[in-house]
Amino acid sequence: MEEKLDLILKNQKFINEKIDLFLPDISTEKGVIHFLNITKNTYNAYLNNGVLIEGIHYIVEGEKRVFNSEAVIKLKKGGVKGKHRTRATSNNQNKIDAINRQLGIIPCADAS
Repeated sequence: MEEKLDLILKNQKFINEKIDLFLPDISTEKGVIHFLNITKNTYNAYLNNGVLIEGIHYIVEGEKRVFNSEAVIKLKKGGVKGKHRTRATSNNQNKIDAINRQLGIIPCADAS
């Protein structure tokens, strides 16, 4: 039984190492841009329009933003629409909608 458990753990480690080869480091700006498959301009728009929110999606350390990988993954899974943009004004909401249309992002149904 213990040998089987060791084999399972070894295989799990092997699989995780292979997955890590294909995942960008989404704690960095460059990694977030790559992971979300967006341009630098869209990234900046997401920051300015409250899609990426300080304290939720990232923290500022010195002059750099360090992103919360889990929050960025959750944002991608849920699309840009959802709870994360409740702080955006109507004008900002229109800007986000325009960006999403340009990117071909299909909005998720509002679950609230």
